[in-house]
Amino acid sequence: MMTPLTPNTYDWWYDDARQIGLDFEDEREVATYDARQGGSADRDRALLSDLGLKPHMTMADIGCGTGILAREAARMCRSVVAIDVSAAMLAAAQARAEGLPNLNFQRAGFLSFEAPDPGFDLVTAKNALHHLPDFWKAMALARIYAALKPGGRLYLRDVMFTEAPGDLAQAAEGWIVWLSENTGYSRAEGACHIREEYSTFAWAIARMLTDCGFEIVEHVQEGVYGSFVAERPS
Repeated sequence: MMTPLTPNTYDWWYDDARQIGLDFEDEREVATYDARQGGSADRDRALLSDLGLKPHMTMADIGCGTGILAREAARMCRSVVAIDVSAAMLAAAQARAEGLPNLNFQRAGFLSFEAPDPGFDLVTAKNALHHLPDFWKAMALARIYAALKPGGRLYLRDVMFTEAPGDLAQAAEGWIVWLSENTGYSRAEGACHIREEYSTFAWAIARMLTDCGFEIVEHVQEGVYGSFVAERPS
């Protein structure tokens, strides 16, 4: 149905190992990541349970960061692949893997990860897709679709705006202020996200998902944070 979307097939393929915005090869960024992102093993276990993760399933976490979700998933299912473009993040994730034999690691991104045959039952991606421009977000979602088994699901959470373009300045400013007051991120870092990274509209993500063949099961919006559960039809 579709041409295989694999890295190095084309000379115009995007290098998804590029660092944009914050430098997650910086050990200081890695050391403060969990606290600033509000990472929680309890919340990740609850999320995975809500997503229907079962002991016989396989999954991938793309943009795994320091590996909290991947570790919890490995305690709940047959096998997990934790994927990140940052060697420093993967080192932190491996350090907390606790010797789980079913937890594996790939240094790769949305456009370069490798999936097993016959694919994953679940793919999760939290706060990572905004590292790609919209054209490449769509390519990434197409690759995830191809990497899922029929009936497999994608959980996607990221900064997504729902405001009309004329209201975006106010929404962005409000989010930057909230970040600086409620997390460890500075105003400069929040401004860097808006200016240099690629957060987009929730409606754009919805259109990409459906154009790639997904059926949207759920969309939840909490301020500028949106999450989608999407399914590859059986």
